[in-house]
Amino acid sequence: MKALIAVMLLACFIAPVHAHKVVGGVYAIGSLIEGEAGFSNGDMAHEGTVVTVTDAQNQPLGTSVIDTQGMFQFQATQQQDHHFHIELGAGHVLNLTLPANELPDSLGRDKAAASSEDLSAPATAKNQYPEQDPQVLADLVERAVAKQVTPLRKEIAALQAQRGLSDILGGLGYILGLVGLGMYFRYRKSTNA
Repeated sequence: MKALIAVMLLACFIAPVHAHKVVGGVYAIGSLIEGEAGFSNGDMAHEGTVVTVTDAQNQPLGTSVIDTQGMFQFQATQQQDHHFHIELGAGHVLNLTLPANELPDSLGRDKAAASSEDLSAPATAKNQYPEQDPQVLADLVERAVAKQVTPLRKEIAALQAQRGLSDILGGLGYILGLVGLGMYFRYRKSTNA
């Protein structure tokens, strides 16, 4: 009986776990790559944190800096995988990748080839109004959609992190409940014998 009471008292004094993990994401808006970095508890990365950008062969492409809202931007110049490495302090490291297929096909095209295509195209095929250029329209639509989708991606990442923590805590509670039942039946068996 004393052991059962001791387990029940210990269960009452178990403090909630405040563990957090690093979370983030990168999104292409045309050739501009936007990203965010923070923790699953809602804290964002500190302003001024350096973001190192490399290609698939770990060759440096450049750096960026996190702003006050935990966001950063990087202008892509080639359609290739971009790897982002962020050290958030206290041993927390976030590595993110933006695949090449999320960047526009027009990135990194040879300018000579592009200009020869323009010269060989018939004059009637050229659009006199740049705002009606299909590529410009596609870029505008992509930016508008990305602007609306970015907050949704943040919410999804936060919900996934919360669900993981609640599942862990629920599992621990379930285990403690089973231990308590086992001790109760063991106690009843010892008193009836």
